[in-house]
Amino acid sequence: MSGWIVMTGMGLASALAVLAFVQGRRQLWQPVMATVILAMAGYAWQGRPELPSAPAQPIAAEQGAAEALLKMRSDMDQNYGVAKMWLVTADGFARDGSYAAASGYIQAGLREHPENADLWSALGLVLMLAADGELTPPAKLAFDKARQLAPNLPAPDYFEGLAALFDRKPDVTIAKWKQLLERATPNAKWRPAVESQLSGLESLLAGAPQAPASKK
Repeated sequence: MSGWIVMTGMGLASALAVLAFVQGRRQLWQPVMATVILAMAGYAWQGRPELPSAPAQPIAAEQGAAEALLKMRSDMDQNYGVAKMWLVTADGFARDGSYAAASGYIQAGLREHPENADLWSALGLVLMLAADGELTPPAKLAFDKARQLAPNLPAPDYFEGLAALFDRKPDVTIAKWKQLLERATPNAKWRPAVESQLSGLESLLAGAPQAPASKK
């Protein structure tokens, strides 16, 4: 079994198990997100599944989760040039957990470039990070605005799908990620990571035991 398949299965299994049986989702969001994103997307980006595993570091995992999500969003940006001067600084704040500062910086950019879809997408992600992975109404509005300005921008569907997974709605995640891949170019930088996550999620759900039928 390849390293990609192993890590995909482990990451999704860990995430879904925690989300299915543990109620304190907000407190667990960062470490579980680190498991999913760093285990699967990290493999896709680095292409080094042969490397040995290393013990998890709690603080590094939290920082790494945000870093991985920001990297995914950056790979999905369509016109990074105009937004770059704002997003480099905003991403730095977000990596440090300063989401209010990151959001404020992005909104300053939007005041000058209100039609920039990448900035709207970045704002949606920062608002999600600030809400421990929840797709809050402001985050949804930001993603909707990005989608309105750039219908083929992949980030809104990806992050809304990720939020659905953490809201125990994997069917929504699968639908959004499939639509995302259908319109993706073959050489999209982010494609291997999403394909890996989608394949792992579908395999995990297909192999999940069914609840026994209730007896009358």
